[in-house]
Amino acid sequence: MFCIQTVAANTIGSWKTYLAYSNVSDVQTAGDMVYVLASGNLFSYNQSDESLQTYDKTTVLSDCGIRRIAWCKAAKRLIIIYDNYNIDLLDANGNVTNVSDYYYKSTTDDKTINNICIDGNYAYLSTGFGIVKLNVGRAEISDTYNLGRNVNATALADNCIFAATNGSLMRARTTDNLLDKRSWTSISRDNYSHLFNFNGKLVGLISGGAFTIDTQTGEGTKFFFPYFDKISYNDGQIVCYGFDYTYIIASLTDLYFFNRKYDCIVYDGVKRQYWCNNDDGNLQRVEFDSDFKPTVILPAVKPDGPKHNTFGYLKFYNNSLYSCSGGFGKASEMMRPGCVQVLNGDQWSFYEEGLEDKTGHAYQDLIALDVDPTDNSHVFAGGKTGLYEFKEGRFLQHFNCNDGSVLGSAVVPESPNYVLVEAVKFDPDGNLWLLNSQSLTASLIEYTKEGKWVTHDFNSLYNQQKRSQAALQNIFFDSRGLMWFVNNSSITPALYCYNPQSNELTIYDKFVNEDGTTVLVYYVRCVSEDLDGNIWIGTNTGPLILYPSEFANGRDATFEQVKVPRNDDTNLADYLLNGVDISCMAIDASGRKWFGTMNNGVYLISTDNIVEEKHFLENNSNLLSNNIESIAIDSTSGEVFIGTDKGLCSYMSDATDVSEKMTKDNVYAYPNPVRPDYNGPITITGLTLNAYVKIVTANGVLVNEGRSNGGLYTWDGNDKKGHRVASGVYMVQTATQDGKKGTVCKIAIIN
Repeated sequence: MFCIQTVAANTIGSWKTYLAYSNVSDVQTAGDMVYVLASGNLFSYNQSDESLQTYDKTTVLSDCGIRRIAWCKAAKRLIIIYDNYNIDLLDANGNVTNVSDYYYKSTTDDKTINNICIDGNYAYLSTGFGIVKLNVGRAEISDTYNLGRNVNATALADNCIFAATNGSLMRARTTDNLLDKRSWTSISRDNYSHLFNFNGKLVGLISGGAFTIDTQTGEGTKFFFPYFDKISYNDGQIVCYGFDYTYIIASLTDLYFFNRKYDCIVYDGVKRQYWCNNDDGNLQRVEFDSDFKPTVILPAVKPDGPKHNTFGYLKFYNNSLYSCSGGFGKASEMMRPGCVQVLNGDQWSFYEEGLEDKTGHAYQDLIALDVDPTDNSHVFAGGKTGLYEFKEGRFLQHFNCNDGSVLGSAVVPESPNYVLVEAVKFDPDGNLWLLNSQSLTASLIEYTKEGKWVTHDFNSLYNQQKRSQAALQNIFFDSRGLMWFVNNSSITPALYCYNPQSNELTIYDKFVNEDGTTVLVYYVRCVSEDLDGNIWIGTNTGPLILYPSEFANGRDATFEQVKVPRNDDTNLADYLLNGVDISCMAIDASGRKWFGTMNNGVYLISTDNIVEEKHFLENNSNLLSNNIESIAIDSTSGEVFIGTDKGLCSYMSDATDVSEKMTKDNVYAYPNPVRPDYNGPITITGLTLNAYVKIVTANGVLVNEGRSNGGLYTWDGNDKKGHRVASGVYMVQTATQDGKKGTVCKIAIIN
């Protein structure tokens, strides 16, 4: 039963996030509770019981990608501002109220929220066009003051409201009609980046100067000279930080500074200590002596998770999820720090990072990796700056354009910062194959297990400038031992098939469907093999299939563009996902296709290719983002990992690896027993491919039947009429797809 309960913990249809909390950027204190913004995600630390709690879209939050947080003491709520301008309010009990009016507001104005000023129950949001007044206690937008200009910061003092805009300090009386622009006047031309009501005085800051401001004339008097990149203001102290020096403004006459850089530091007036980041970016609490040497009061803490939220490439292998950062050629955001992160069970491990000092050039934008089949501790990764070799997570060596390898740079003169290795793949014997894009020296390369470089060059892999094609990616070996890869370039989009035995390369750069119509393909982004041995490609205009009968035809091959019947009595059909930009794909144990897209979420297509079983979007599911960069599947558990531009999440699907034989030892149901408070799917696992399943009562009445998805079958607990079955013991009878009898297991239902 312990084993069954462990499996059942990941319910089919459930979502899970794997988010980073490694780089603390803001801290808000609320009594014993400390709220922390780290890597764009939120967690809290309870000082009374030393517990950590995370908050995300699969638990309580409405969105992901947090830009700012602020604690409203009067309303006892944390204000959460997202990158897309959505707003959540989190109370002390962990409940969230979404304030979506600003998110849905249609306007041509710049909705960027630059700062948050708390005054009682209200939060004044400084925006790209003016000020938005948020009633935090009532969870509603009270007013919007459109000043027609960018507001850096807002403060209230002497019954007036002040707005620091680019090149002007604006003022209006709180008793005036603030909706009327004429109520606002410019009282100085000073360009303040921050404003505060600092112990009853209006204070403005510009890097290099802190000023008291006359609330009537706007005249500023400099009282300190702090230099800063960031500011925190909490419990009566202003902390200026971000550069090599940190300044603490305790009053108008007390300034302390010390030679130490922080990425985040906030004063806690209750403890009279400081919350800050340590050298690894994690949360810690310190106090300073008279010489401002820090003493760590609370060692660094952070929730479990990855270090980085970048998952441009995913590979599930040997019960582990391997990932690397992505970036160049894989996402709109480039210049991502190089990283390899591995998830095994619930444990993350991280390959050696910060390799610039060892290689002498940038370490960034890794977009492919593979594991040596002869030694699982041996991994190669490729990206924007060449090929990297690791052993047990430690960096071994690097191959670039200037180290004796055959790799070539993508620019002239050659630069080690621009050597594109966008695909790597081991063959079964332990030889590494890789693709070198935009190179003058090589394109398809074999790095043998003996350490020798062998080039396999063909004219079709080069352009008219005698450089290898622009974006050679997605290399893999199919079930026949053929190597497939793509050129994900709008100049010459193509699919390639290389036969290592005959040393022959076939190119497919004309895309004609079964109707003889040329499909307008501008990008071939990914390639995969289905369970029937057919080759699928994901393009900017949808998926295409190349059947084995067409392999030898090369440029004259016909691709199938699957037709989906409309079923509206017209005998008409539409092409499968026509016009959808496919960014990545994976095929599960039942033969279903999972398509990730450019800004259109994830599609799940049935085994027969004509039913859209799921379409996950960020607004109809717990998917973190509609922009999908990578997909990988744990076929043992059915967990589908989805790498997005906002981090990693997963969906527990209902398809797993099939069993060779159904026995009483491997066929079982969970949860079992099914208790009254359980409303999820009941899962039967350990089945063979396309197994036939019957669920009957103790006296043989049929209540449900169907075919397995891979090695799984799910039942909703209802009979054939859709009614919940009565309490009792139900028999699960199985048979193989060719009719041979399987085994029987039992399910206890308690209503």
